Amino acid sequence: MHGGGLGGGLGVLGEKVGTPDAYDPSQLFPVPRARGRTPLGLAVGGAALPFQGEDVWNCYELSWLQPSGVPRRKVLECRVDCTTPNLVESKSFKLYLNSLNFTAFASEAELLDTIGRDLQGVLGASAPPTLVLHPHDYQGSLSSGAGELASYACIDDEPVEGVEYPLEEVHVPVLTDGEVVTERLCCHQLRTLCPVTSQPDWGSVFIAYTGPKLQRGSLLRHIASLRREVGFHEAAVERIFQSLLTEARPTELMVTGQFLRRGGVDINPTRTLRDPTASS
Repeated sequence: MHGGGLGGGLGVLGEKVGTPDAYDPSQLFPVPRARGRTPLGLAVGGAALPFQGEDVWNCYELSWLQPSGVPRRKVLECRVDCTTPNLVESKSFKLYLNSLNFTAFASEAELLDTIGRDLQGVLGASAPPTLVLHPHDYQGSLSSGAGELASYACIDDEPVEGVEYPLEEVHVPVLTDGEVVTERLCCHQLRTLCPVTSQPDWGSVFIAYTGPKLQRGSLLRHIASLRREVGFHEAAVERIFQSLLTEARPTELMVTGQFLRRGGVDINPTRTLRDPTASS
C-alpha cells in the first residue's frame, strides 16, 4: 500500500468545491471498504473478517435551523459498524453536513432521522448508524471498548534501531521470549497519507492484547514504518491489526486509532478480534 494515491473515483476529495447552501444528500460519496481490505487479504472471496468493531466519527461543525430560523450548533457523534460494505469519504460528509446549515428541522429527532437515513443508504447498511448529539464544546469520543486511555503504556521512547526512509517494506512487530502477557500499549507517532491528496494524517494507536509478549521497540518501528502508507484511517488500523494478528497470534486483540480532526471531523476506528465461535 506504499506509493502513490489511489487515483480518481473518490468524489470531491482533492477538488475545489463550494459550500452547499441547501440540503443535498447527493453530496455523500461512498468508498468500498474492499478498496483497503483486498490488499491485506481481508474478506477476499466472501471470507469472514477476523475482527469486529466500529468507526466513531466526531463531527464538530453540525449546524441547522430551528423552525423559527434561529440556528443551532452541536457536535454529532456517529458510530458505524465496520461490516458495512462502504465507508463515507470524509470531505463529502463535511459538505453534506454543511448542506444542512440553512435547513429547518422541527426537532433534533427529525434532524437525526434525516442524517441516519441518508448515511444508511450510502453505507449500504442494514440499519442506520448510531447518532448522538452533544453540546458544542464536546471533545469527542472513541469506542467504549478502548477503555481508559491513561491505562495504556506509551512506547514512543522505546529504543529502536535506525529506521531508514524510504522503506522497501513495512517492518513487522516481533515477539520477546514467548512469555504470555496481557497489556495495553499506545503510540502517538502514527502518520499515513491520504490516498488522493497525499497529505499526511496524524494519529495515536491504542493496542490491548493477550498473547506472546511483543517487543515494544519493534512495535514502535512497525508503526514508524507506516509513515508513507497510503490509505484511509480505517485501513491503517486494519493494517496494524492484521500485522499483530499474523505475527503474534494473540488470543485477545483490540486496536484503536485516534486521528486528529480534518475539516471539522475526526475518525476513530476500533477493531477487536472476533470470537471464532460467533456467527459471521
